[in-house]
Amino acid sequence: MAAAPGEQALGLLRNSLKGSGEVHKTLKAAIDASMCETAQGKQWAVLSTGDNTLREVHEALKQGNKNLGVIFTAENGPVSQIEVLRAMEYGGVYCAAAELGSSASSVIQEATAFTDGSSFLLLATSAAIQGDGKWTPFTYDPRREAAGLSAFQSDSSNIRKEIEGFLARESLLTLIAKQSVGAATSDEADAGALAEGLGDASKTVTILYTSDTGHAEECAKAVARQCRNGGYASSSVRCGTLDSFDVNALASEPLVILCIATAGKGEFPGNGRNFWNKLNDQSKTLQGSLSTMKYAVFGLGDSHYWGKGTEDSRVNFAKPARELDEVLQQLGAQPFMPIGFGDDQDPDQYHTGFGEWKSQLYSRLGVDKADAAGGEDDGPVKPDEVIKTETNQLRGTLKESLDDITTGQVPFQDTKLIKHHGSYQQDDRDLREERQKLGIENAFSFMIRVR
Repeated sequence: MAAAPGEQALGLLRNSLKGSGEVHKTLKAAIDASMCETAQGKQWAVLSTGDNTLREVHEALKQGNKNLGVIFTAENGPVSQIEVLRAMEYGGVYCAAAELGSSASSVIQEATAFTDGSSFLLLATSAAIQGDGKWTPFTYDPRREAAGLSAFQSDSSNIRKEIEGFLARESLLTLIAKQSVGAATSDEADAGALAEGLGDASKTVTILYTSDTGHAEECAKAVARQCRNGGYASSSVRCGTLDSFDVNALASEPLVILCIATAGKGEFPGNGRNFWNKLNDQSKTLQGSLSTMKYAVFGLGDSHYWGKGTEDSRVNFAKPARELDEVLQQLGAQPFMPIGFGDDQDPDQYHTGFGEWKSQLYSRLGVDKADAAGGEDDGPVKPDEVIKTETNQLRGTLKESLDDITTGQVPFQDTKLIKHHGSYQQDDRDLREERQKLGIENAFSFMIRVR
């Protein structure tokens, strides 16, 4: 009987260590030992991709822990390479993705010999990656840069698009940084802001929204589209509702952008209330854990909703956005830029404030020169009545959407349309986090009302 993937990886690791490091049974034990001044060599942990330890791993990597080594094994496909890509972005970390076997042995030997920083390895069984055209075996060794070579190397001719995007962005940021150093500005504050901006732009960005009418969703998708077209890898730009995001995962996010609409009397819309309640319920646990997270908030509201100049209108205008901004700061998160507001009383409604806010955001992210036309979302959100009148008597593209077997969902415009036929689309909330880690879409289903 073949050994389990974790046991295979453990055997290869022990053969490579030869007394230069130690293997621990848990991630916590490895992290604690790696921080000990008397530690001899790297302190290793071997985990499976199903382990709920990614937040702790990324936190340790971001802190520049040089003595930590982590191996994740994947037995079942599809295998997501998002996490090893994120590890590459911290800089100074040896990263690799390889198939368990002879190639994994050489990768582990390189990783154990790397003393300049941490090591993060993703090892997959042949069964897990068989027939997976997106799988890219590679090594990322920062030591090669000292010799004028590329840190990234792969024997595959088919490089995953997300990785290509990361490499292109890294090359661009390196070039800009070198030009900035050569220019030698006399204003140290401006130089620091530029360096900070470049650092932020090289990381992942998570965009979350909560909206009943679709306006905040439209703003969020516009930001996501701009980031993708501005050089961010598709896997590095995540966009979804507040309720689809795990509150406990905030600590592992380098940058979160929030587009928050207002419902009722200063309340969170329906697809953001659970997140808001959990954030408050777990505030004591999260206190101080968000120090490495940066965030930006854009709030939407109507300053005259409860009457022009009334106290209710003043207090409840964009109240959810303001409260969220306040709580995140209390938990230690760092504002990426000042909060922005979109007021339906402005000449162009919320678009006026959003235009001003997003210009600053895009500049900070380094994507302000990109053309945001097109993209991978469903475009601007139209009012329900407009959608209905443009659907050829409630036909729309429903047949094409339902015939498309490459996805389990229908596009946003069709989700509005199917409601007129007594149906609506939903997904299994309990499976969201697990499926996001695997890099696959949510588990969608459809409810149908019948007599």
